[in-house]
Amino acid sequence: MLVSRLAPTAVFVCCLFAASAVSRGADAVPLQGGTANLSPQNTKIQFICAHVGARPDPRKGGFSKFTGKAQVEGNALKSLTVEIDTASIGTEFEKLTNHLKSPDFFEVRKYPTAKFESTKIDAGSITGTLTLHGVTKEITFPAKVEVNDAGLTVNAEFTLDRSEFGMTYDPKKVENKVSMTVVVGERT
Repeated sequence: MLVSRLAPTAVFVCCLFAASAVSRGADAVPLQGGTANLSPQNTKIQFICAHVGARPDPRKGGFSKFTGKAQVEGNALKSLTVEIDTASIGTEFEKLTNHLKSPDFFEVRKYPTAKFESTKIDAGSITGTLTLHGVTKEITFPAKVEVNDAGLTVNAEFTLDRSEFGMTYDPKKVENKVSMTVVVGERT
């Protein structure tokens, strides 16, 4: 897990949910009784965040611990829930990872989980509530969903605004917009 009314409100977190585009083919997550169980073994939640200025130095990251469920009826996705262990955030730089866990960003001791629950799924978009850093907001993000005999795949790329979730650390140094990529059906 997620974009909040797309234009001014883009979501799923500071340097939390900015994600690189994952364009390789996905392997469907099998359905059991109309349910796909989501985990780091079959789903990726990644982000890209950047510094302000002429040298943005984009930083990639993601989450290694989360659970989720997707409910399917026929060939349509009907609901999606994801709960993320915020302390499982990781980047290529240990110092950055530790800073993202601090009160400047995710404040993982006080807010150990982030959660997304869908409220509406249309062709091409998913709407739901995202709870992050103690703030709950409705978000909508574009998503390519496919349900077939092999199971479920979902590909979503969107932008979140970390400041809308109380992550306001120095916007003169760090961009508020975070690029997110969520891929259900991605082998690890």
